Amino acid sequence: MEQPNQVSFNYSMKNIPIPTANTYKKILIEKVENVIKRMRWKASFFLKTCNNNEEDDEEDDEHHPAHTENFGFKSKKCPPQIEELRPFEDDLLRMIENVKFKKVTNQFQDKLRKDVSRIKKSTKLLIPADKTRNMYEIDTQLHEKLLRQHITKNYQTTSMAPVNRINAEARTIAEKLGIDNRMESMATKQAFITLKDHKDNFENNLPCRLINPAKSETGLISKAILDRINNAIRIATNVNQWRNTSSVIEWFKNIQDKEKYTFISFDIVEFYPSITRSLLEKALTMAKDHTHISNQDVQIIMHSRKSLLFDNGTPWMKKGHNDLFDVTMGSYDGAEVCELVGLYILNTLAREYGKEYIGLYRDDGLAAFKNTNGSKADRIRKHMISLFKELGLNITIDCNLKITNFLDVTFNLNTGKHYPYRKPNDHPVYIHRNSNHPPNIIRSLPASISRRISAISHDEVIFKKAAPAYEEALKLSNYTEGLSYIAHQPTKNNRNRKRNIIWFNPPFSSNVATNIGGTFLKLINKHFPKTSKLHKIFNRNTVKVSYSCMPNIASIIKGHNKRYSSHPHIERKGSLQLPKKGHMPTKWKLPGI
Repeated sequence: MEQPNQVSFNYSMKNIPIPTANTYKKILIEKVENVIKRMRWKASFFLKTCNNNEEDDEEDDEHHPAHTENFGFKSKKCPPQIEELRPFEDDLLRMIENVKFKKVTNQFQDKLRKDVSRIKKSTKLLIPADKTRNMYEIDTQLHEKLLRQHITKNYQTTSMAPVNRINAEARTIAEKLGIDNRMESMATKQAFITLKDHKDNFENNLPCRLINPAKSETGLISKAILDRINNAIRIATNVNQWRNTSSVIEWFKNIQDKEKYTFISFDIVEFYPSITRSLLEKALTMAKDHTHISNQDVQIIMHSRKSLLFDNGTPWMKKGHNDLFDVTMGSYDGAEVCELVGLYILNTLAREYGKEYIGLYRDDGLAAFKNTNGSKADRIRKHMISLFKELGLNITIDCNLKITNFLDVTFNLNTGKHYPYRKPNDHPVYIHRNSNHPPNIIRSLPASISRRISAISHDEVIFKKAAPAYEEALKLSNYTEGLSYIAHQPTKNNRNRKRNIIWFNPPFSSNVATNIGGTFLKLINKHFPKTSKLHKIFNRNTVKVSYSCMPNIASIIKGHNKRYSSHPHIERKGSLQLPKKGHMPTKWKLPGI
């Protein structure tokens, strides 16, 4: 059995190759179908309102002004055909048929085309590394062996009964919320692995990270509930739960007499899988002191923790977890669960050390203590380890630090300054100037990098020291622009009015000669003039265009891996709504396509 062979692409996996005409048209058709579906729904409700007709059973669609909370789930129902939209739809069909293409050639796109051809011809899998940009070509048999080894390490097979129970409970929740016709049952998504090539003795051990993408859609409801709960707790307690780098920098700036302080940096070991039912229940109990949480909210959050792993369509459950409780990486609400538990941890730490100079970002914590000598810092270290053990968590901790790296910033208490930080051998890589991205993305990249490096640099002097590494990465991606320091300016809280806009997102490709966006907007002007009954809802202010991207190299590799896996990627899912007698749901499709 062959060992993994490292494959080097020497560019960002986000680069987009120029597609074939058929590939482009296929995605364009999907985008046209999508916008027409939304326009039909909007026109349907608008015309009903104008005609003062009674609302029928399809009033629950997201476009109806009186719709109930649907947590982002879209209606699965088919919109009715609208006679007034027929001429517009016919012209859209002709626009697709008449799309013209041109030949685009450059050295970088030629390289991408050869790489895509090589990927598609290969019968091996391309597996990404866990924390590096490396890719590894693996024989399907070796991949199957590694996958099975890591599944059987922590999981055991089970029957379809737990799947049916999860779906039945999800259906009950969805029916109470009135969205059972929108939600789908748990999809049996195939588990997969990434390679931990940063580990010692990687070539001999081939350590992997097992990724479980299977999840119940109730996680989307749980995410909305937890977002509300977490925001309320943050406001009520005012603890330092950081959600981005800028909030950590602001905390650092507010430390007075920095030279008198030392850092204590800690990391929660395997935070996601270490969260137990008991710990989450304690966090929810604490949360009830600050905001209202109904029994149904708790039921939804706990139900979303029920997790199964699927391999070749067979369900697996975690060993020793008969209640299926798990906080999986990649679940819809996993980050929000970690934030809630993090808030509980911060409240626990605040009772011991105060809340002003200690904070947490997911599983990474940072504290600043005043006048802590060696023995005092060691006592704090032991006490913090003890506190986390009481919560069922383990931490790694470093004390007596004057300089520390946190997220992508280095903080220095001796100088009171902060500057950009990158892990060793972590060289920045950007999309190439000749990548098949929309021009506005290519144009704005150097400026966005300038803003980011400026934001994490204490001043212009530090910015100029950090900039050359990023400028070199831009140069390798064929950009000629340099980086310039942008002084920090306080953001204004402008009042943004929420507008009901329908967006058409055609795919961008540089080999398309037809101006798709311009043609679409001309059709809006043509078919919905001021004299039109539908002009009020379909005009240049309510229907707009924003280009989407074609599949990048990473997406192409994922598609290749699905095709050449040693077993099929079975994915079963269906509506949670029980079908009515004699009713067969049909998939909506634009006539003529």
